[in-house]
Amino acid sequence: MACTLISSFAFACRDSNGGIQEAKIKIFDASLTGVSESSGTVTFSGSGLTGWYTYYCEKMTANGSDAGALSTQNGTNVYTQTATYIFNKLQASFRNELKTLAQARVHIALKDNNGTAWLFGYTRGMDLTTSTSETGTNYEDRSGYTLTFVGSEPNPIVAISNYAGLITAP
Repeated sequence: MACTLISSFAFACRDSNGGIQEAKIKIFDASLTGVSESSGTVTFSGSGLTGWYTYYCEKMTANGSDAGALSTQNGTNVYTQTATYIFNKLQASFRNELKTLAQARVHIALKDNNGTAWLFGYTRGMDLTTSTSETGTNYEDRSGYTLTFVGSEPNPIVAISNYAGLITAP
């Protein structure tokens, strides 16, 4: 079957900003009920809106990426999704959260500095693959955590239409 292109694209305005404002994380649900997708955008409803935990991001620290490995020979497309989150200040409560994150598979919603939210790990989830707890050396060094989540998806990341409606779990 031949593929058909769907649009033309002009130069974009130079009004885009990098970085992540905040992240919302939910335990992975393979069925992910209460979500619908249309043209690369998902909308959550019902139970899909609940169970999210908000992780606020210090400016210019967190990021997300979606790298495609597209094999002509095999006819396959795989997208490696990576989300890096930094939390300043070593503390026991975050250490305990880190231990739980290391044992779970999660969905991650990242709201970027352009006001757009993206869903990472939509169909297969994201795993915490590396974490670093560091004290720093100099007074101005970070004392905190760096977490890296990685997922492998059949399609690129999707936008979230109703990110603000994702309800933080109690």
